[in-house]
Amino acid sequence: MRVAIIKDEKIDYCRKPPYHPQETYPECPFNDTSASNQCYGYVRELLRMLGLDKENYGKDSWNPLGEIIKPGMSVFIKPNFVRHYNHAGGVDCMITHGSIIRAILDYVYIALKGVGHITIGDSSYLDADFEKIVRHTGIDKVADYYDENSKMHIDLIDLRQYRGRVRLIGGVDRRPLPGDPLGYSIVDLGKDSDHYEIIHDYPKFRNGYYNRNEMIKHHNMEKNEYCIANSILNADVIVNVPKLKTHSKAGMTCALKNLIGASGLKDWLPHHRYGPAECGGDDYIHRDFRKDWLARLRDEQVVTDNLLYIMPLRAMAALLHYSNKLIPFKDKYDAGGWYGNDTISRTISDLNKIIYYADRHGRMQNARQRKEFLVVDGVIAGQGEGPLMPVPKRAGVLVAGVNPVAVDLVCSGIMGFDYRKMPVFMHVMKSKKYPLLEGAPEDIEIVSDKCSRLEDVYGSYNCSFLPPDGWAGHVEYGRAPIPETKALNR
Repeated sequence: MRVAIIKDEKIDYCRKPPYHPQETYPECPFNDTSASNQCYGYVRELLRMLGLDKENYGKDSWNPLGEIIKPGMSVFIKPNFVRHYNHAGGVDCMITHGSIIRAILDYVYIALKGVGHITIGDSSYLDADFEKIVRHTGIDKVADYYDENSKMHIDLIDLRQYRGRVRLIGGVDRRPLPGDPLGYSIVDLGKDSDHYEIIHDYPKFRNGYYNRNEMIKHHNMEKNEYCIANSILNADVIVNVPKLKTHSKAGMTCALKNLIGASGLKDWLPHHRYGPAECGGDDYIHRDFRKDWLARLRDEQVVTDNLLYIMPLRAMAALLHYSNKLIPFKDKYDAGGWYGNDTISRTISDLNKIIYYADRHGRMQNARQRKEFLVVDGVIAGQGEGPLMPVPKRAGVLVAGVNPVAVDLVCSGIMGFDYRKMPVFMHVMKSKKYPLLEGAPEDIEIVSDKCSRLEDVYGSYNCSFLPPDGWAGHVEYGRAPIPETKALNR
């Protein structure tokens, strides 16, 4: 329940991979240095602030992650590698920077003492070019440096089973990918899924340009299944290194939402429910036949490869979309991108329960099966229309802890958001059979130079993030929600 915060708006990323530290600290496993790498030093300081192996701090024997990671273990480092481009302002505000990953990687290596296995990977967005992301972050050069200078090889894995491209004429062009070399396990939460409360709505489950027919095969009255990469299930420790940014469907994305990338098939991940809130969906608020048809046309384009069928559907969708300029839609929301989305938060909760409680074979257990350590990259964060089109926010923030709920609660305050207005926290904190938070929010201990309690984070560290358009006026701390409507589906 301890979370450490550092904020320095002058922090910048090291731009020269493989991102060596700017000085040789006593515990450093390598002798190479960079002219400037502030992030490495700040990650190191977070570890000290958390009190990890405090007796040996300043000595060459300092091993801050040694209480979590033991020699011989398998460690999976999970950054946010969502996409290789961002038309709204570059990718530094969208994906985890390589200099943050390199810093925590060195301390993982120290803890393993040269014996074990390290994997870095993610399940990126449908059209993401994973190789371009790896090159942009410089993680390929970090891995090469480890090959040449250490006893360990770093595996870089794209966990997706296929990559897709949305055609200009409509539909999705898909091609298979190698995926996780260890394969995948199907984890069925059944009645323990957060979706079970709304399972009568399973025919409405949707996820953007993914196949709805695949979705309802795995989420229905009999099952709530997820396809999880075995490289994650086989890990003893997950090192979660998310990017701090906004999210159009969830409000924010940080540690909890980052585990969406544990799935090899996103067709199985409900992100919203088809239809207006007035009819039990959470796609948008009010009944509107044009929006209904837009959603249907989008669904049909995804489930067929017949271009002769897709092209007229695409043309009809374009006409309906542009009709909004003549006669505005009844509300501005679409595809679950608003504060009333009560679907994606359930998926996030489910995936975090799986990461903690599913064993190596994908069977849920009563005891936690693996540990987690978290370092949040908020140096250049993302605000506005995240996660795919965020605008850069130079927040200069780094956060670390061992519990993803506690870390996200703290980060919501840093963003200027009220966690009590975000469905994801309602779901992750109410889980009884598979608890994700040990204690209550007020039990979180803040380690920083400005405050020590969660309730003081907003006043001490508020960065005033611009929320997504669908959340503006409904998520900000200390602000009464705009009385447009209640979230009708809650």
